[in-house]
Amino acid sequence: MKKITNTLSLVALSVLFLISACKETSTGTDPEGDIPQIYSSLPGTLITSNTTWDSDQTLTGQYYVLPGVTLTIEAGVTVSFEYHNNDIDKVGAIITLPADDTNFDAPRASGRLVAEGTANSPIVFTSARTDKQPGDWGGIVLAGEGVNNIEGGKGEVEGLPDAIQYGGNNNADDSGSLKYVRIEYVGFSFVEGSELNGLSLYSVGSGTTLEYIQVYKCTDDGFEWFGGSVNAKYLISAFNDDDSFDMDEGWNGKGQYWLAVQTAGADNGFESDGRKTLGIGAATSPTLYNVTLVGLKQDGSTKDAEDKNYGMRLREEFEGTLENFVITDFDGFAFKIEDDTRANFPTTLSIDNTILFNNDGFASAADSTDFQAKTLAENPGFNNAGSFDFSVAQPMTGATPPSDGFFNVNATHVGAFGTTNWATGAWVRWSDN
Repeated sequence: MKKITNTLSLVALSVLFLISACKETSTGTDPEGDIPQIYSSLPGTLITSNTTWDSDQTLTGQYYVLPGVTLTIEAGVTVSFEYHNNDIDKVGAIITLPADDTNFDAPRASGRLVAEGTANSPIVFTSARTDKQPGDWGGIVLAGEGVNNIEGGKGEVEGLPDAIQYGGNNNADDSGSLKYVRIEYVGFSFVEGSELNGLSLYSVGSGTTLEYIQVYKCTDDGFEWFGGSVNAKYLISAFNDDDSFDMDEGWNGKGQYWLAVQTAGADNGFESDGRKTLGIGAATSPTLYNVTLVGLKQDGSTKDAEDKNYGMRLREEFEGTLENFVITDFDGFAFKIEDDTRANFPTTLSIDNTILFNNDGFASAADSTDFQAKTLAENPGFNNAGSFDFSVAQPMTGATPPSDGFFNVNATHVGAFGTTNWATGAWVRWSDN
């Protein structure tokens, strides 16, 4: 792995970070006995040896899980972050750092976050305030050494010091395991275009496990991928201000059972960018089955004409296989496919067995011609959308997912749900009460 530069400058805000950097370490002895300067100068708390949190935690600022180190959080634990009051040094976050074969005496694998709750005893990342609000803390960031399509193969994590780079050549990289986790009242924008999402996945590899995760009330995207090959099942993006699911920089993983429910003012269900630079590198090309995207009109919200609320916005040579989707109640188009992406249809992009209902149609006549034969305009028949039950009494049959060990091949229904509502229980939140 290319040696990381020692420059520690937060984009447009580096001076503030360096003035009041808080430097703490986790309990325990670092196995190497010394922390390289590249890490010891990070503004926040360093987790330098394997650490387990088996009781509730109240934290302030950023926590960095060093390469070669695992932070384990036990089922039922609540991790609360103190409100930052717009002091950037106090914006809460947990960041796992990518593999390092240069700065230690021996190569180290990527840092890992293992947070495995259960349906009845989830792990909750939240705000410590009594009156919790979106943006009370930053978010969860996993940074790995998977492949991306950035020129040079290295990028810098948004909203964090320049030293936090990601990317490499290991698409099987392991950044840990998240199961039955809720991330709530989250998100922070350091500067325009440099935000922390609910769950940010930077070149995370397929050795990582992501299942049963909800992001609730984030000021930016619910989930965002930046390259890598990590797979994900049972994701809920609920009431997040920007895009529900955002995928960029060559992410080529798999997904099944995803649900987005939007809030007033939100942008797109999907915002999907194929290539950082058109024509260079492998495009973002996921394989996704059984997705339900519910837009602003489900609660009567709309956006100004110049703004956008698309079910999916696919651009910059985006590729992939999108099967068994429900796209409903978007104030704008069901999907907007930019010219650079449409040019490769249907060779590198397929959208099949998809229900479109109560949206503003297609972005163009070309979209209508290309995709109308592959979609159905009918009411999905949710059992009780008003109570956030998007299961259906009589599922429409779509495609059979691949038999590859990841997908449930029995999920031939269109949308994220058949007759059973899996988006319920202690790990899911639908209101502030």
